[in-house]
Amino acid sequence: MRLMEINRRSFLAATAAFSLVAGKAVRAHPGKEPLWLAANAAAGRQYGLGAFDRNGDQVFELPLPGRGHGIAIAPDGQTCVAVARRPGTFAAIIDLAQGEATHWLEAPEGRHFHGHGVFSADGQRFFSAENDYAEAVGIIGIWAVEDNWRRVGEMSSYGIEPHDIRLLADGHTLVVANGGIITHPESGRARLNLERMDSSLVYMDSRDGSLLGQWRLPAELRLLSMRHFAVNANGDVAIGMQHQSDDQTPPIVALHRFGQEIRLLELPAPMTKTVRNYCGSVAMAADGRTFAASCPQGSLVTVWETASGRFLKAVSVADGCGVAAGLGGDDLIMTSGRRGVWDWSAAGGAQALPGAYVNERNWDNHAIRLA
Repeated sequence: MRLMEINRRSFLAATAAFSLVAGKAVRAHPGKEPLWLAANAAAGRQYGLGAFDRNGDQVFELPLPGRGHGIAIAPDGQTCVAVARRPGTFAAIIDLAQGEATHWLEAPEGRHFHGHGVFSADGQRFFSAENDYAEAVGIIGIWAVEDNWRRVGEMSSYGIEPHDIRLLADGHTLVVANGGIITHPESGRARLNLERMDSSLVYMDSRDGSLLGQWRLPAELRLLSMRHFAVNANGDVAIGMQHQSDDQTPPIVALHRFGQEIRLLELPAPMTKTVRNYCGSVAMAADGRTFAASCPQGSLVTVWETASGRFLKAVSVADGCGVAAGLGGDDLIMTSGRRGVWDWSAAGGAQALPGAYVNERNWDNHAIRLA
């Protein structure tokens, strides 16, 4: 698969330069201490991928050549992939014990990443959500981990703009949120097809790419883009959405199970305008019984009961977008785009992590726990 040479030269030069200054681990990671990973920006808009502990102290910081977005952790917990924010073309493969990049992926010619990916259950494959911007179709790229991260194939996402992608507990079903919005790198992040948006939630077999099921929202909500989601061991899919118009204030959080209709969840009336039609990130608590859906434009993180879909709480976090499972139970980690990280639980409320590291970084859209 040939890449445009000018892109290849610039990509290799950039990643080589960043590898030379890659952040060493501040201390060794023993493999038992829980850590949280998130993309961030330091002073001077230096982008990076950081790891911090339960106190908010730095474990490692790895510079990135551009803004990062989602992070996928390998099943053995030894490696993660930090994927560039749309329409970026790089992904960093990181040794978590050392805090160093061991490989860099580049999207094929005519493609860009959508910021997310996921490992297969055995850790032998990595699936990346991509945009084929010439054809305006969604692609799931397949990379062979044990074969030096060689690209070995691809599958259709059965839609436009595959964004978030997760693996269900059965070990082979991929869930993909097709945002439904056509973009092109020459137009930046401009939305090019609002008159014919087509968002969908897709279930597909990771072994052969076959479509297992596809669900869409009602026609009157066609401008509601399904983008991020979280899953638990029971197969519950908690979805965060973004409405592409200010003319309505529809629900922006939903739940789904395979074979059922998408269930829209209602925020309390006073919040519907505050959140400005935008859900940024979704995460399940460790027990899977509660989940968080962040609303950064309203500086709120909402908390919900998974089984019932009942709204539980809104937590004030300035530009709060990144959410992740906390230490256990219903604990949730919440990060701020204006610096700072909080640990929330129903019993203790929101407690700021005291470490200087988390209070010196502007945290990006997503966070994830390394157990």
